[in-house]
Amino acid sequence: MTATRSRPAAPLPADVEPIAAEPPAERRDRTGPLSTLRGRATLAFTVVTLVLSAALAVAVWVAVSQYLLLQRERSTLIQTSNNAAQVQRALGTEGLTVPQLLAQLPRETGSISLYVDDGQWGTTSLLVGRDDIPTGLAETVVEGTPARQRIGVQGTTMMAVGIPLAGLDQAYFEVFPLDELDRTYRVLATVLTLAVVGMGPLSFTVGWWVTGPALRPLQRIATAAEAIAGGDLSARIDPRGDPSLVPIASSFNRTVTDLEARVRADARFAADVSHELRSPLTAMLGAVDLVEATADRLPPDGREGLALLRSEVHRFERLVADLLEISRADAGNADLVVEEIRLAALVEETLARRRLAGRPTARLEVRATAAEVVIHADKRRLERVLSNLMDNADKHGGGLTAVTVARGEDSACVLVDDDGPGIPPEERARIFDRFARGGGSIRTRTEGAGLGLALVARHVQAMGGTVTVGESPSGGARFVVELPLQALS
Repeated sequence: MTATRSRPAAPLPADVEPIAAEPPAERRDRTGPLSTLRGRATLAFTVVTLVLSAALAVAVWVAVSQYLLLQRERSTLIQTSNNAAQVQRALGTEGLTVPQLLAQLPRETGSISLYVDDGQWGTTSLLVGRDDIPTGLAETVVEGTPARQRIGVQGTTMMAVGIPLAGLDQAYFEVFPLDELDRTYRVLATVLTLAVVGMGPLSFTVGWWVTGPALRPLQRIATAAEAIAGGDLSARIDPRGDPSLVPIASSFNRTVTDLEARVRADARFAADVSHELRSPLTAMLGAVDLVEATADRLPPDGREGLALLRSEVHRFERLVADLLEISRADAGNADLVVEEIRLAALVEETLARRRLAGRPTARLEVRATAAEVVIHADKRRLERVLSNLMDNADKHGGGLTAVTVARGEDSACVLVDDDGPGIPPEERARIFDRFARGGGSIRTRTEGAGLGLALVARHVQAMGGTVTVGESPSGGARFVVELPLQALS
């Protein structure tokens, strides 16, 4: 895709106030990268990833914790059953007391054995006794039903398992610590929590990286549309082998081709019409000159009408010339002749010609850094730009008040101030459109077709510069023409 790029604006001098057109409302509402399409897509990807990660973490927690608990209960039940069977076999052995019998039982580290016979309890620990076994659990087991229950012993969670024995009111209990299981739960919960929390920035980074290439075709479309909006009708979209982009690119390029053909045709038509009007216009000017030669023989009303006719014919001539020049530019006739120009001298020469022609002039201020500045530009176009801005100040701005030449880091500037009511911020962007005239000001009540500033924007853009409008120190309008110092490529 080829698209014309406007030269970036260089920094203005420190003593020159920058002027910018009022941004559209939709642009002012943007607050950061998350307000862009890429930001919203990345945020949505991050949110979905976090929700799925949280759901997966909960599922893993439930499944693993239940599995660990089930395995722990099974192992405690097996060990308790084996020890209960061994106690049952050893009860008839002579010479062994209950405490000795319980002490000989194989147990895991930390487990405690208890034996009950007709309400008499025996235990292998001084910390856990009959009072720590819930009454309901003890009654259930003594009555002949194996059972288990979690209990709290001195702030520690433990598992109590009871197995009934063959004798009347006899049962075997074993209490197992659950510290290791609790530690496993805590480690699992910590790992899952860190995984979910860490998934946020990770998914945001991955989403931002993934959506970049995915949205790059939209960026190419936006670039092409911006170039076309700036007047470059040669801009096209290159699908670059992307099958999903081929239909959009084909439709877009076909539309732009038709638009370019229509604009070229309209421009050629306007140029032809303007050119054809020059012949009768020349005849009209000759006729006016012939009548003026005998103007002294006309009555006062006739002389007044003749003066009005000459004024309108000259205005018509200027309109035809402006239309012809804009039409040539629209048709692609960029007759740009670049040469080295000393900007301050050219501005001074333009003001001198106005002075010799008896037209209103203004003071010229050349900043010290801009006295010898040399730019590369088209002299004819630049003279037309300065002339149109000064004429605009005279006709629509209450008179030209000051012209300033300044220098920036990479550019030279010409500031043209007038004494009018100024231009409202909402109209500053469209004041350079053709046939545009500011509303609610003196500009709507003065002569002019609204082509002068349109030509200014055309010429400045062709020379790689920018033109903006703001408020002058006196309250009028200030037009700032900024041109690059380096040669045009």
